[in-house]
Amino acid sequence: MIRIPLILDAFLDIIYPRIYCILCGERLEKKALHGICNHCLESLPFIHPPRCAWCSKPVEGENAICQECRLYGHDYDQAVAVFEYSITMRELIHRYKYGREYSLSRTLGYFMRETLDKTAWNVDLIIPVPLHENRLKSRGFNQAALLAEYLSQRTGIPCRQDILIRRVDTKTQTSLSRHERTENLKDAFAIAGSGQDRIKDKHILLVDDVHTTGATADSCSKVLRQAGADKVYVLTIAAVL
Repeated sequence: MIRIPLILDAFLDIIYPRIYCILCGERLEKKALHGICNHCLESLPFIHPPRCAWCSKPVEGENAICQECRLYGHDYDQAVAVFEYSITMRELIHRYKYGREYSLSRTLGYFMRETLDKTAWNVDLIIPVPLHENRLKSRGFNQAALLAEYLSQRTGIPCRQDILIRRVDTKTQTSLSRHERTENLKDAFAIAGSGQDRIKDKHILLVDDVHTTGATADSCSKVLRQAGADKVYVLTIAAVL
């Protein structure tokens, strides 16, 4: 559980507030909690309504269900992403995950919090998608956990990283098809110890960075639902459209 980078970044943000845009490097005209200038902010690929009522991808008409969701279904109740997974977002998320720019959790978390506030979800507990211990050691931190902790601090909703665990060190999903992703994640997640008692009848917010086919979210949600969770919602930075 890595909380120190988030706490340190929050402290530094007070002492040394951001004065340059994290995207273009231009000096900010005024302090911005998200650290992005107005010009870059206007170019960000926000996903706007109407969205699929299940996976949040753009559709025609309110409360419509997209073709993929009708065809495949999901184990979660609803998923929402803030941005389309564009070149800009891919580079930003890559900087965060692999460049270890921990402070970007504040920027990304800021927009996730805004998106969460627009939902009608009544969340009891926030849980990040876990990394296997091998991946955690090599990367140094869990990017989803840092975002989940940010959301917890800003909303007051408790966050637990010790309930959902990744027990299989699965291969990377990047080049896999939908079916291959599902097979790759089979039995990959589990509930740890007495975690079942903590999620029974609860509304869970599952946090991750990118929603592609929904295979990871489905795999986690299935385990959470089998353990007694009443609702499972999914919030990600971006979605592949």
